[in-house]
Amino acid sequence: MDYEIISLAERFDLFEEQDRIGGELWPEFMRHDPIAIEHWMDLIEAFKKFQLMILADGEILAVINTVPLNFTDDIDLLPNGGVIWGIKQAILDYRSGTSPNMLMAVQIVVNKRHLGKGLSKISTEEVCRLAKNNGLSNVIVPVRPNNKHEYPLIDIKDYANWKNDDGLPFDSWLRVHVKMGGKVIKVCTESMFIPGTIVEWKDWTGMKFPGTGRYIVEGALNPVSIDLESNLGTYVEPNIWVVHNIEIA
Repeated sequence: MDYEIISLAERFDLFEEQDRIGGELWPEFMRHDPIAIEHWMDLIEAFKKFQLMILADGEILAVINTVPLNFTDDIDLLPNGGVIWGIKQAILDYRSGTSPNMLMAVQIVVNKRHLGKGLSKISTEEVCRLAKNNGLSNVIVPVRPNNKHEYPLIDIKDYANWKNDDGLPFDSWLRVHVKMGGKVIKVCTESMFIPGTIVEWKDWTGMKFPGTGRYIVEGALNPVSIDLESNLGTYVEPNIWVVHNIEIA
């Protein structure tokens, strides 16, 4: 496959298209984390060279959003906050002038027209190369397991330990990382938090919520909690921390 890797620092004119492709495979409700919305443009403006695209014949094949950040604790102590922790920490470090020592992949999204072509692996390789080129010793990834939405009642800690007969992770996205040398560290059970009114959740999902309780929602990794009395629906997104060690010359 002939392609080139372009950053937003080089082609910011592609930002709107990159942003569109980056969001189109997510369930609608996943686009409404208030912290992600609040800080997204800060992230883009501060870290243009860390926002990559795989480009071929003028078309974006995959979107790679990352942030550099500083984390000096033991890698096994990565926070429970996942995506939102990483975004906030990166911006805080940037504003305070703190030098980063690792790179977090916020999302890797393959253009839906090009699924099944090995672009997830290529994208992950590019994240590791980006870290190495910037002298960052680890890539950390709060992985959103590809297949967990099919098992929303299974605890993420149990799911993370599921294996195929070959001993590799059951989940296809975790399997890509492990085959590349990534190490599954721990779960982060509060990677994103999405609250909304009952009307908003109806709009996001096309579902009806006739009573208070926990609902299975298409695309959600956990049930969504609905409280009619408080007019509030909440979804807490669990992810799984994976770490790639980067050899720096």
